[in-house]
Amino acid sequence: MAELIVRRRAAWYQDRMRDYIVLVDGSERGRVGNDAEVRVHVEPGRHKVQLKIDWCGSPAIEVDVPAGGAQVLDCGPNATPLTAYFYVIFRAGRYLTLQPGARRDAVPDLRDPVSA
Repeated sequence: MAELIVRRRAAWYQDRMRDYIVLVDGSERGRVGNDAEVRVHVEPGRHKVQLKIDWCGSPAIEVDVPAGGAQVLDCGPNATPLTAYFYVIFRAGRYLTLQPGARRDAVPDLRDPVSA
């Protein structure tokens, strides 16, 4: 079994109290809240992933999930509080961002000092 991990960055204002719906191959597979992550078990291989909130969403992206591994995706609002109405009216399909991210365990934590 393989896993998709969708991480949502913390938003101070935009969509703070609302969840994004995670669609995998056109089916709802989970919801991700503000400053949270959701793990979705999928079959290994290529999958189309998209986010939705009301009539807005993100462009669909294709990801390749390795067998026994995980693919991390980072998401958040594309619009700011000042540009939200523009995105809702004219760019609803790009209201959210969704892009491949790095595994947390693959990125060193610079807050922890390394003992010499």
